[in-house]
Amino acid sequence: MLKKLSVIFFCTFFVLAAGQVIASQSDNTLVVVSPWKAKGMDPVISGFIFTRMGCIETLATSDGKGGIEPKLAKRWSVSNDKMTWTFTLRDKVLFHDGTALTEETVVKALSRVLTEKKLFKGTPVESVTSKGRDIIIKTSSPFAALPAYLSHYSTGIIAPAAYNDDGSVAEIIGTGFYRLVSTNGKTVFDFEAFDKYWGKQASIQKARYLAVPNGETRALMAESGEADISLTLSATAAERLQETSGISIISTAIPRVRLLKLNANLDFFDTIEERLALSLAIDRKGIAKAVLKNQKTAATQLMPEVSLWHNTRLELLVYNPKKACRLLEKAGWKKNADGIYAKGSKEFAFELVTYSSRPMLPVVAEALQSQFAAVGIRMKISVGKSTQIPARHKDGTIETALLGRNFGLVPDSVGTINADFGPIDSRGSWGALGWESSKLNKLIDNYLNAFNEKEASKIRKKITAILQEELPVIPVSWYDHHVAVSKGITGVKLDAFELRPYPEGVQWAK
Repeated sequence: MLKKLSVIFFCTFFVLAAGQVIASQSDNTLVVVSPWKAKGMDPVISGFIFTRMGCIETLATSDGKGGIEPKLAKRWSVSNDKMTWTFTLRDKVLFHDGTALTEETVVKALSRVLTEKKLFKGTPVESVTSKGRDIIIKTSSPFAALPAYLSHYSTGIIAPAAYNDDGSVAEIIGTGFYRLVSTNGKTVFDFEAFDKYWGKQASIQKARYLAVPNGETRALMAESGEADISLTLSATAAERLQETSGISIISTAIPRVRLLKLNANLDFFDTIEERLALSLAIDRKGIAKAVLKNQKTAATQLMPEVSLWHNTRLELLVYNPKKACRLLEKAGWKKNADGIYAKGSKEFAFELVTYSSRPMLPVVAEALQSQFAAVGIRMKISVGKSTQIPARHKDGTIETALLGRNFGLVPDSVGTINADFGPIDSRGSWGALGWESSKLNKLIDNYLNAFNEKEASKIRKKITAILQEELPVIPVSWYDHHVAVSKGITGVKLDAFELRPYPEGVQWAK
């Protein structure tokens, strides 16, 4: 009880110290608590906060079922050669400063994303121009997934007045049902309903987004009534809060995966046999049942069942420690006097880095440490910030990492697959390291060119089969997104693809 009170005190003190008093229904403010801080006031790097709070909008968005639907674009079409896309903008859309949404503004926003070479890196997108109310996007080759990419938060559209003279972003001025009215550092953002919104008006007039990295603190804020919507809770916290009066728990499967990122440049992971041995040493069902409270989250393949990319034809990942040992011995590893596999004096021992903002990652890491030790593999755990993973990917010092990878930021998971497993020169820093497949690269190109769903489905199966066989990363568990919701509000709906705004359709309960 003392620990619980101290965490609540710390949480309240933290917000008060920032010069902010936590709002609640008493002053008609909807409070949303999330793990994630802003990285800056720019949609390209922090648009996830402003799109999820209904402040800025994209041309397309998730339909909640893995597909996409229009948002700021009311419709789109593609030319006969599949290399010129036309997106027609909605009429009578206003930015929060009262200026009209124009095609020039959209071109500027999307051209910035193209220049940044992040979202569109490794894609055939060449240019963004306009003609009348149409946005014209040209590609060097057919690119069927383009509308899905345009639902990504980094493509959020902001007003001309939001930019500095040098083209950098000075402030967030969007078109959504909430307008940003104040900020405090990178953790506190206050919004008010925009009365000239082109779509359905917000029912709650004020909203606040709080970034609180500690998962237990977020749970206690829900329990104490300091948060109306508390996101990304651990399974343990969700189970406890389910019994708390005044709170409902909403859980949904999402296309996010807890996985082991491996440095395949190292002797431990440079062969398929070694990576498969590591996979066979993992008791996924045991972890899912004991730690995650849902045995169905055991990852038998990379893509969860909620994903269009889930492949029912794959030979599933299983737990077989005896086979793991045989494969390690076949690869030249022998147990030493301490019972640890080694080659000469070099033990099969490595560091795993993870982070606590996804609350179950350190707990799962401990379970993996125990399971690997049982077969003769030594693993050290280092818990820090999530930013250390891409940083250490870039400098090549990472050995392994346990992370939660979102395969739904672009509703068609090819966006993440291309960034994680595609050509090395266009790859991001969250995916495979020291591994590449020319066959996979060709299949990704073919998929991006596939406008026929029957053909696309066949290619998805081939891509997932390669990832299952070669294991450049090792899936551990699929995600349930647990969210605590105050019974003082109604209308909360979770988008499995984590694109639609949290406050969309939310009202105070009568």
